[in-house]
Amino acid sequence: MNGNEWTNYIYDLHQHITEQEKKMEALEKRLLKLENDFQERNTNTIEKIEYNFDQLKIEHLDGTLHIGISPNDLANIEDFNVHQNPLQKKEPPLKQKLISELSGYIHENGPSLIQDFSAKYNHPIDDDFQLMMIQDIEKQLPGRISLYEQEALKDSTITNDQQSKQYISDQIKHEIHQSLLNYIQTNRRKGEDQ
Repeated sequence: MNGNEWTNYIYDLHQHITEQEKKMEALEKRLLKLENDFQERNTNTIEKIEYNFDQLKIEHLDGTLHIGISPNDLANIEDFNVHQNPLQKKEPPLKQKLISELSGYIHENGPSLIQDFSAKYNHPIDDDFQLMMIQDIEKQLPGRISLYEQEALKDSTITNDQQSKQYISDQIKHEIHQSLLNYIQTNRRKGEDQ
């Protein structure tokens, strides 16, 4: 290459670099705009909340009700307990206990049940779908507990809360087991038919 060709080459290279810098600047501006738009869209603003206390009916309140306090304010509050006699500490209602215990049961045992059934029936289930199944079962707990509470009330052999709790828990655990098994068997057959 002679001197003139090198000059042209360097000039072309400089033009190309200048174009690339302009494109990068434009992309950076677009990225910043998209980030700002995304942040603006994700901020939740609540304009006004009106409380109509004459329409508020509380039949049973277990826990703490904070009216007029935002979730951010709650982080700064240590304790808002009403003075109670420690001897009068109430146990959580049966339904709340059962929801908590059965939710723990689902999260502890659900994945292994699903994996065992999917291996046994050669119907692989990925982790995301497995989580979705567990969440779906968990959402149904309050309704299922209510159903079995009614059954327990009708059963004359169940005479106290502990027996009722055990009956409901056993029924729902059996139902969870059966529904997972039925789901995997049914969907395996559907896969074979296709």
